[in-house]
Amino acid sequence: MKTVLIGLLFLSGILFVISVMLMSPKGGLGLGIGGVASSNEYGSKKSIESTLKKVALVTGIIFVAVVLYLPYVQ
Repeated sequence: MKTVLIGLLFLSGILFVISVMLMSPKGGLGLGIGGVASSNEYGSKKSIESTLKKVALVTGIIFVAVVLYLPYVQ
């Protein structure tokens, strides 16, 4: 059980960081990691932003819940 929770902790943390970096107003993931911004603009920016906010919120809640529950698991 503890191994599953640690795996969930890593997965939710990574997904949270990726979703926050993609919400960056300066070009997304490319600018956040390597400094190279892509010139492609996607069509429906608001729907993608909304989805990324939901993903960030859910993964953040999962991360905090696992961090608070993990010390009590044997």
